[in-house]
Amino acid sequence: MPALWVLAVVALLLVLILLTRLRVVFTAKDDALTLEVRAAFFRYRVLPPPDEKPSKKKKPAPEKPKEPAPKRTVTETIQRLLALLDRFWEPVTGVLRNIRGAVRVDPLTVHVTYGGHDEPADAAILCGDTLAAVWAVMPVLETLCRIPGPRITVDTDFDAPNNVRLDAQIALTLRVWALLVSLRPLLALLRKQTPKQQ
Repeated sequence: MPALWVLAVVALLLVLILLTRLRVVFTAKDDALTLEVRAAFFRYRVLPPPDEKPSKKKKPAPEKPKEPAPKRTVTETIQRLLALLDRFWEPVTGVLRNIRGAVRVDPLTVHVTYGGHDEPADAAILCGDTLAAVWAVMPVLETLCRIPGPRITVDTDFDAPNNVRLDAQIALTLRVWALLVSLRPLLALLRKQTPKQQ
């Protein structure tokens, strides 16, 4: 009889864990990015990373002079992100179809402004490419996820310097069971999409 009670308690705990809501909150404002994962009473900050515990001081090893890594321009960065979106779009939507309606995105507020004082043509092209991606992605996401009131704007400011101003607040909520159901097929699909290194 006690064994049945133990099994019942374990089963109840498993059910409660599977029904626990996970919430991922992303915020971008004034060049500051924050990413936080919440589950019940627990919170874990991914960005910026939590402060590391002070370790014992060690003599710094002599560092070899490193060549500065080439910096990507704003145009190259945005084009790279759009290429990644195109590559991983199929596997992500395939997984979302398996758990249709289990993911809620609220709020979804994104305001992107491309500065184009020095290169107005590049800013206009980036704005057009971004708008095309939004119009292609959002109708599909709205059929697979619950997105009550998306607010997305993409604009150009030809008086601003050549950079990107991002003001965003995105909160994604799903239950643990949905994460477990989607995790394995998502990893398998992403592995197929990732090109093998020769």
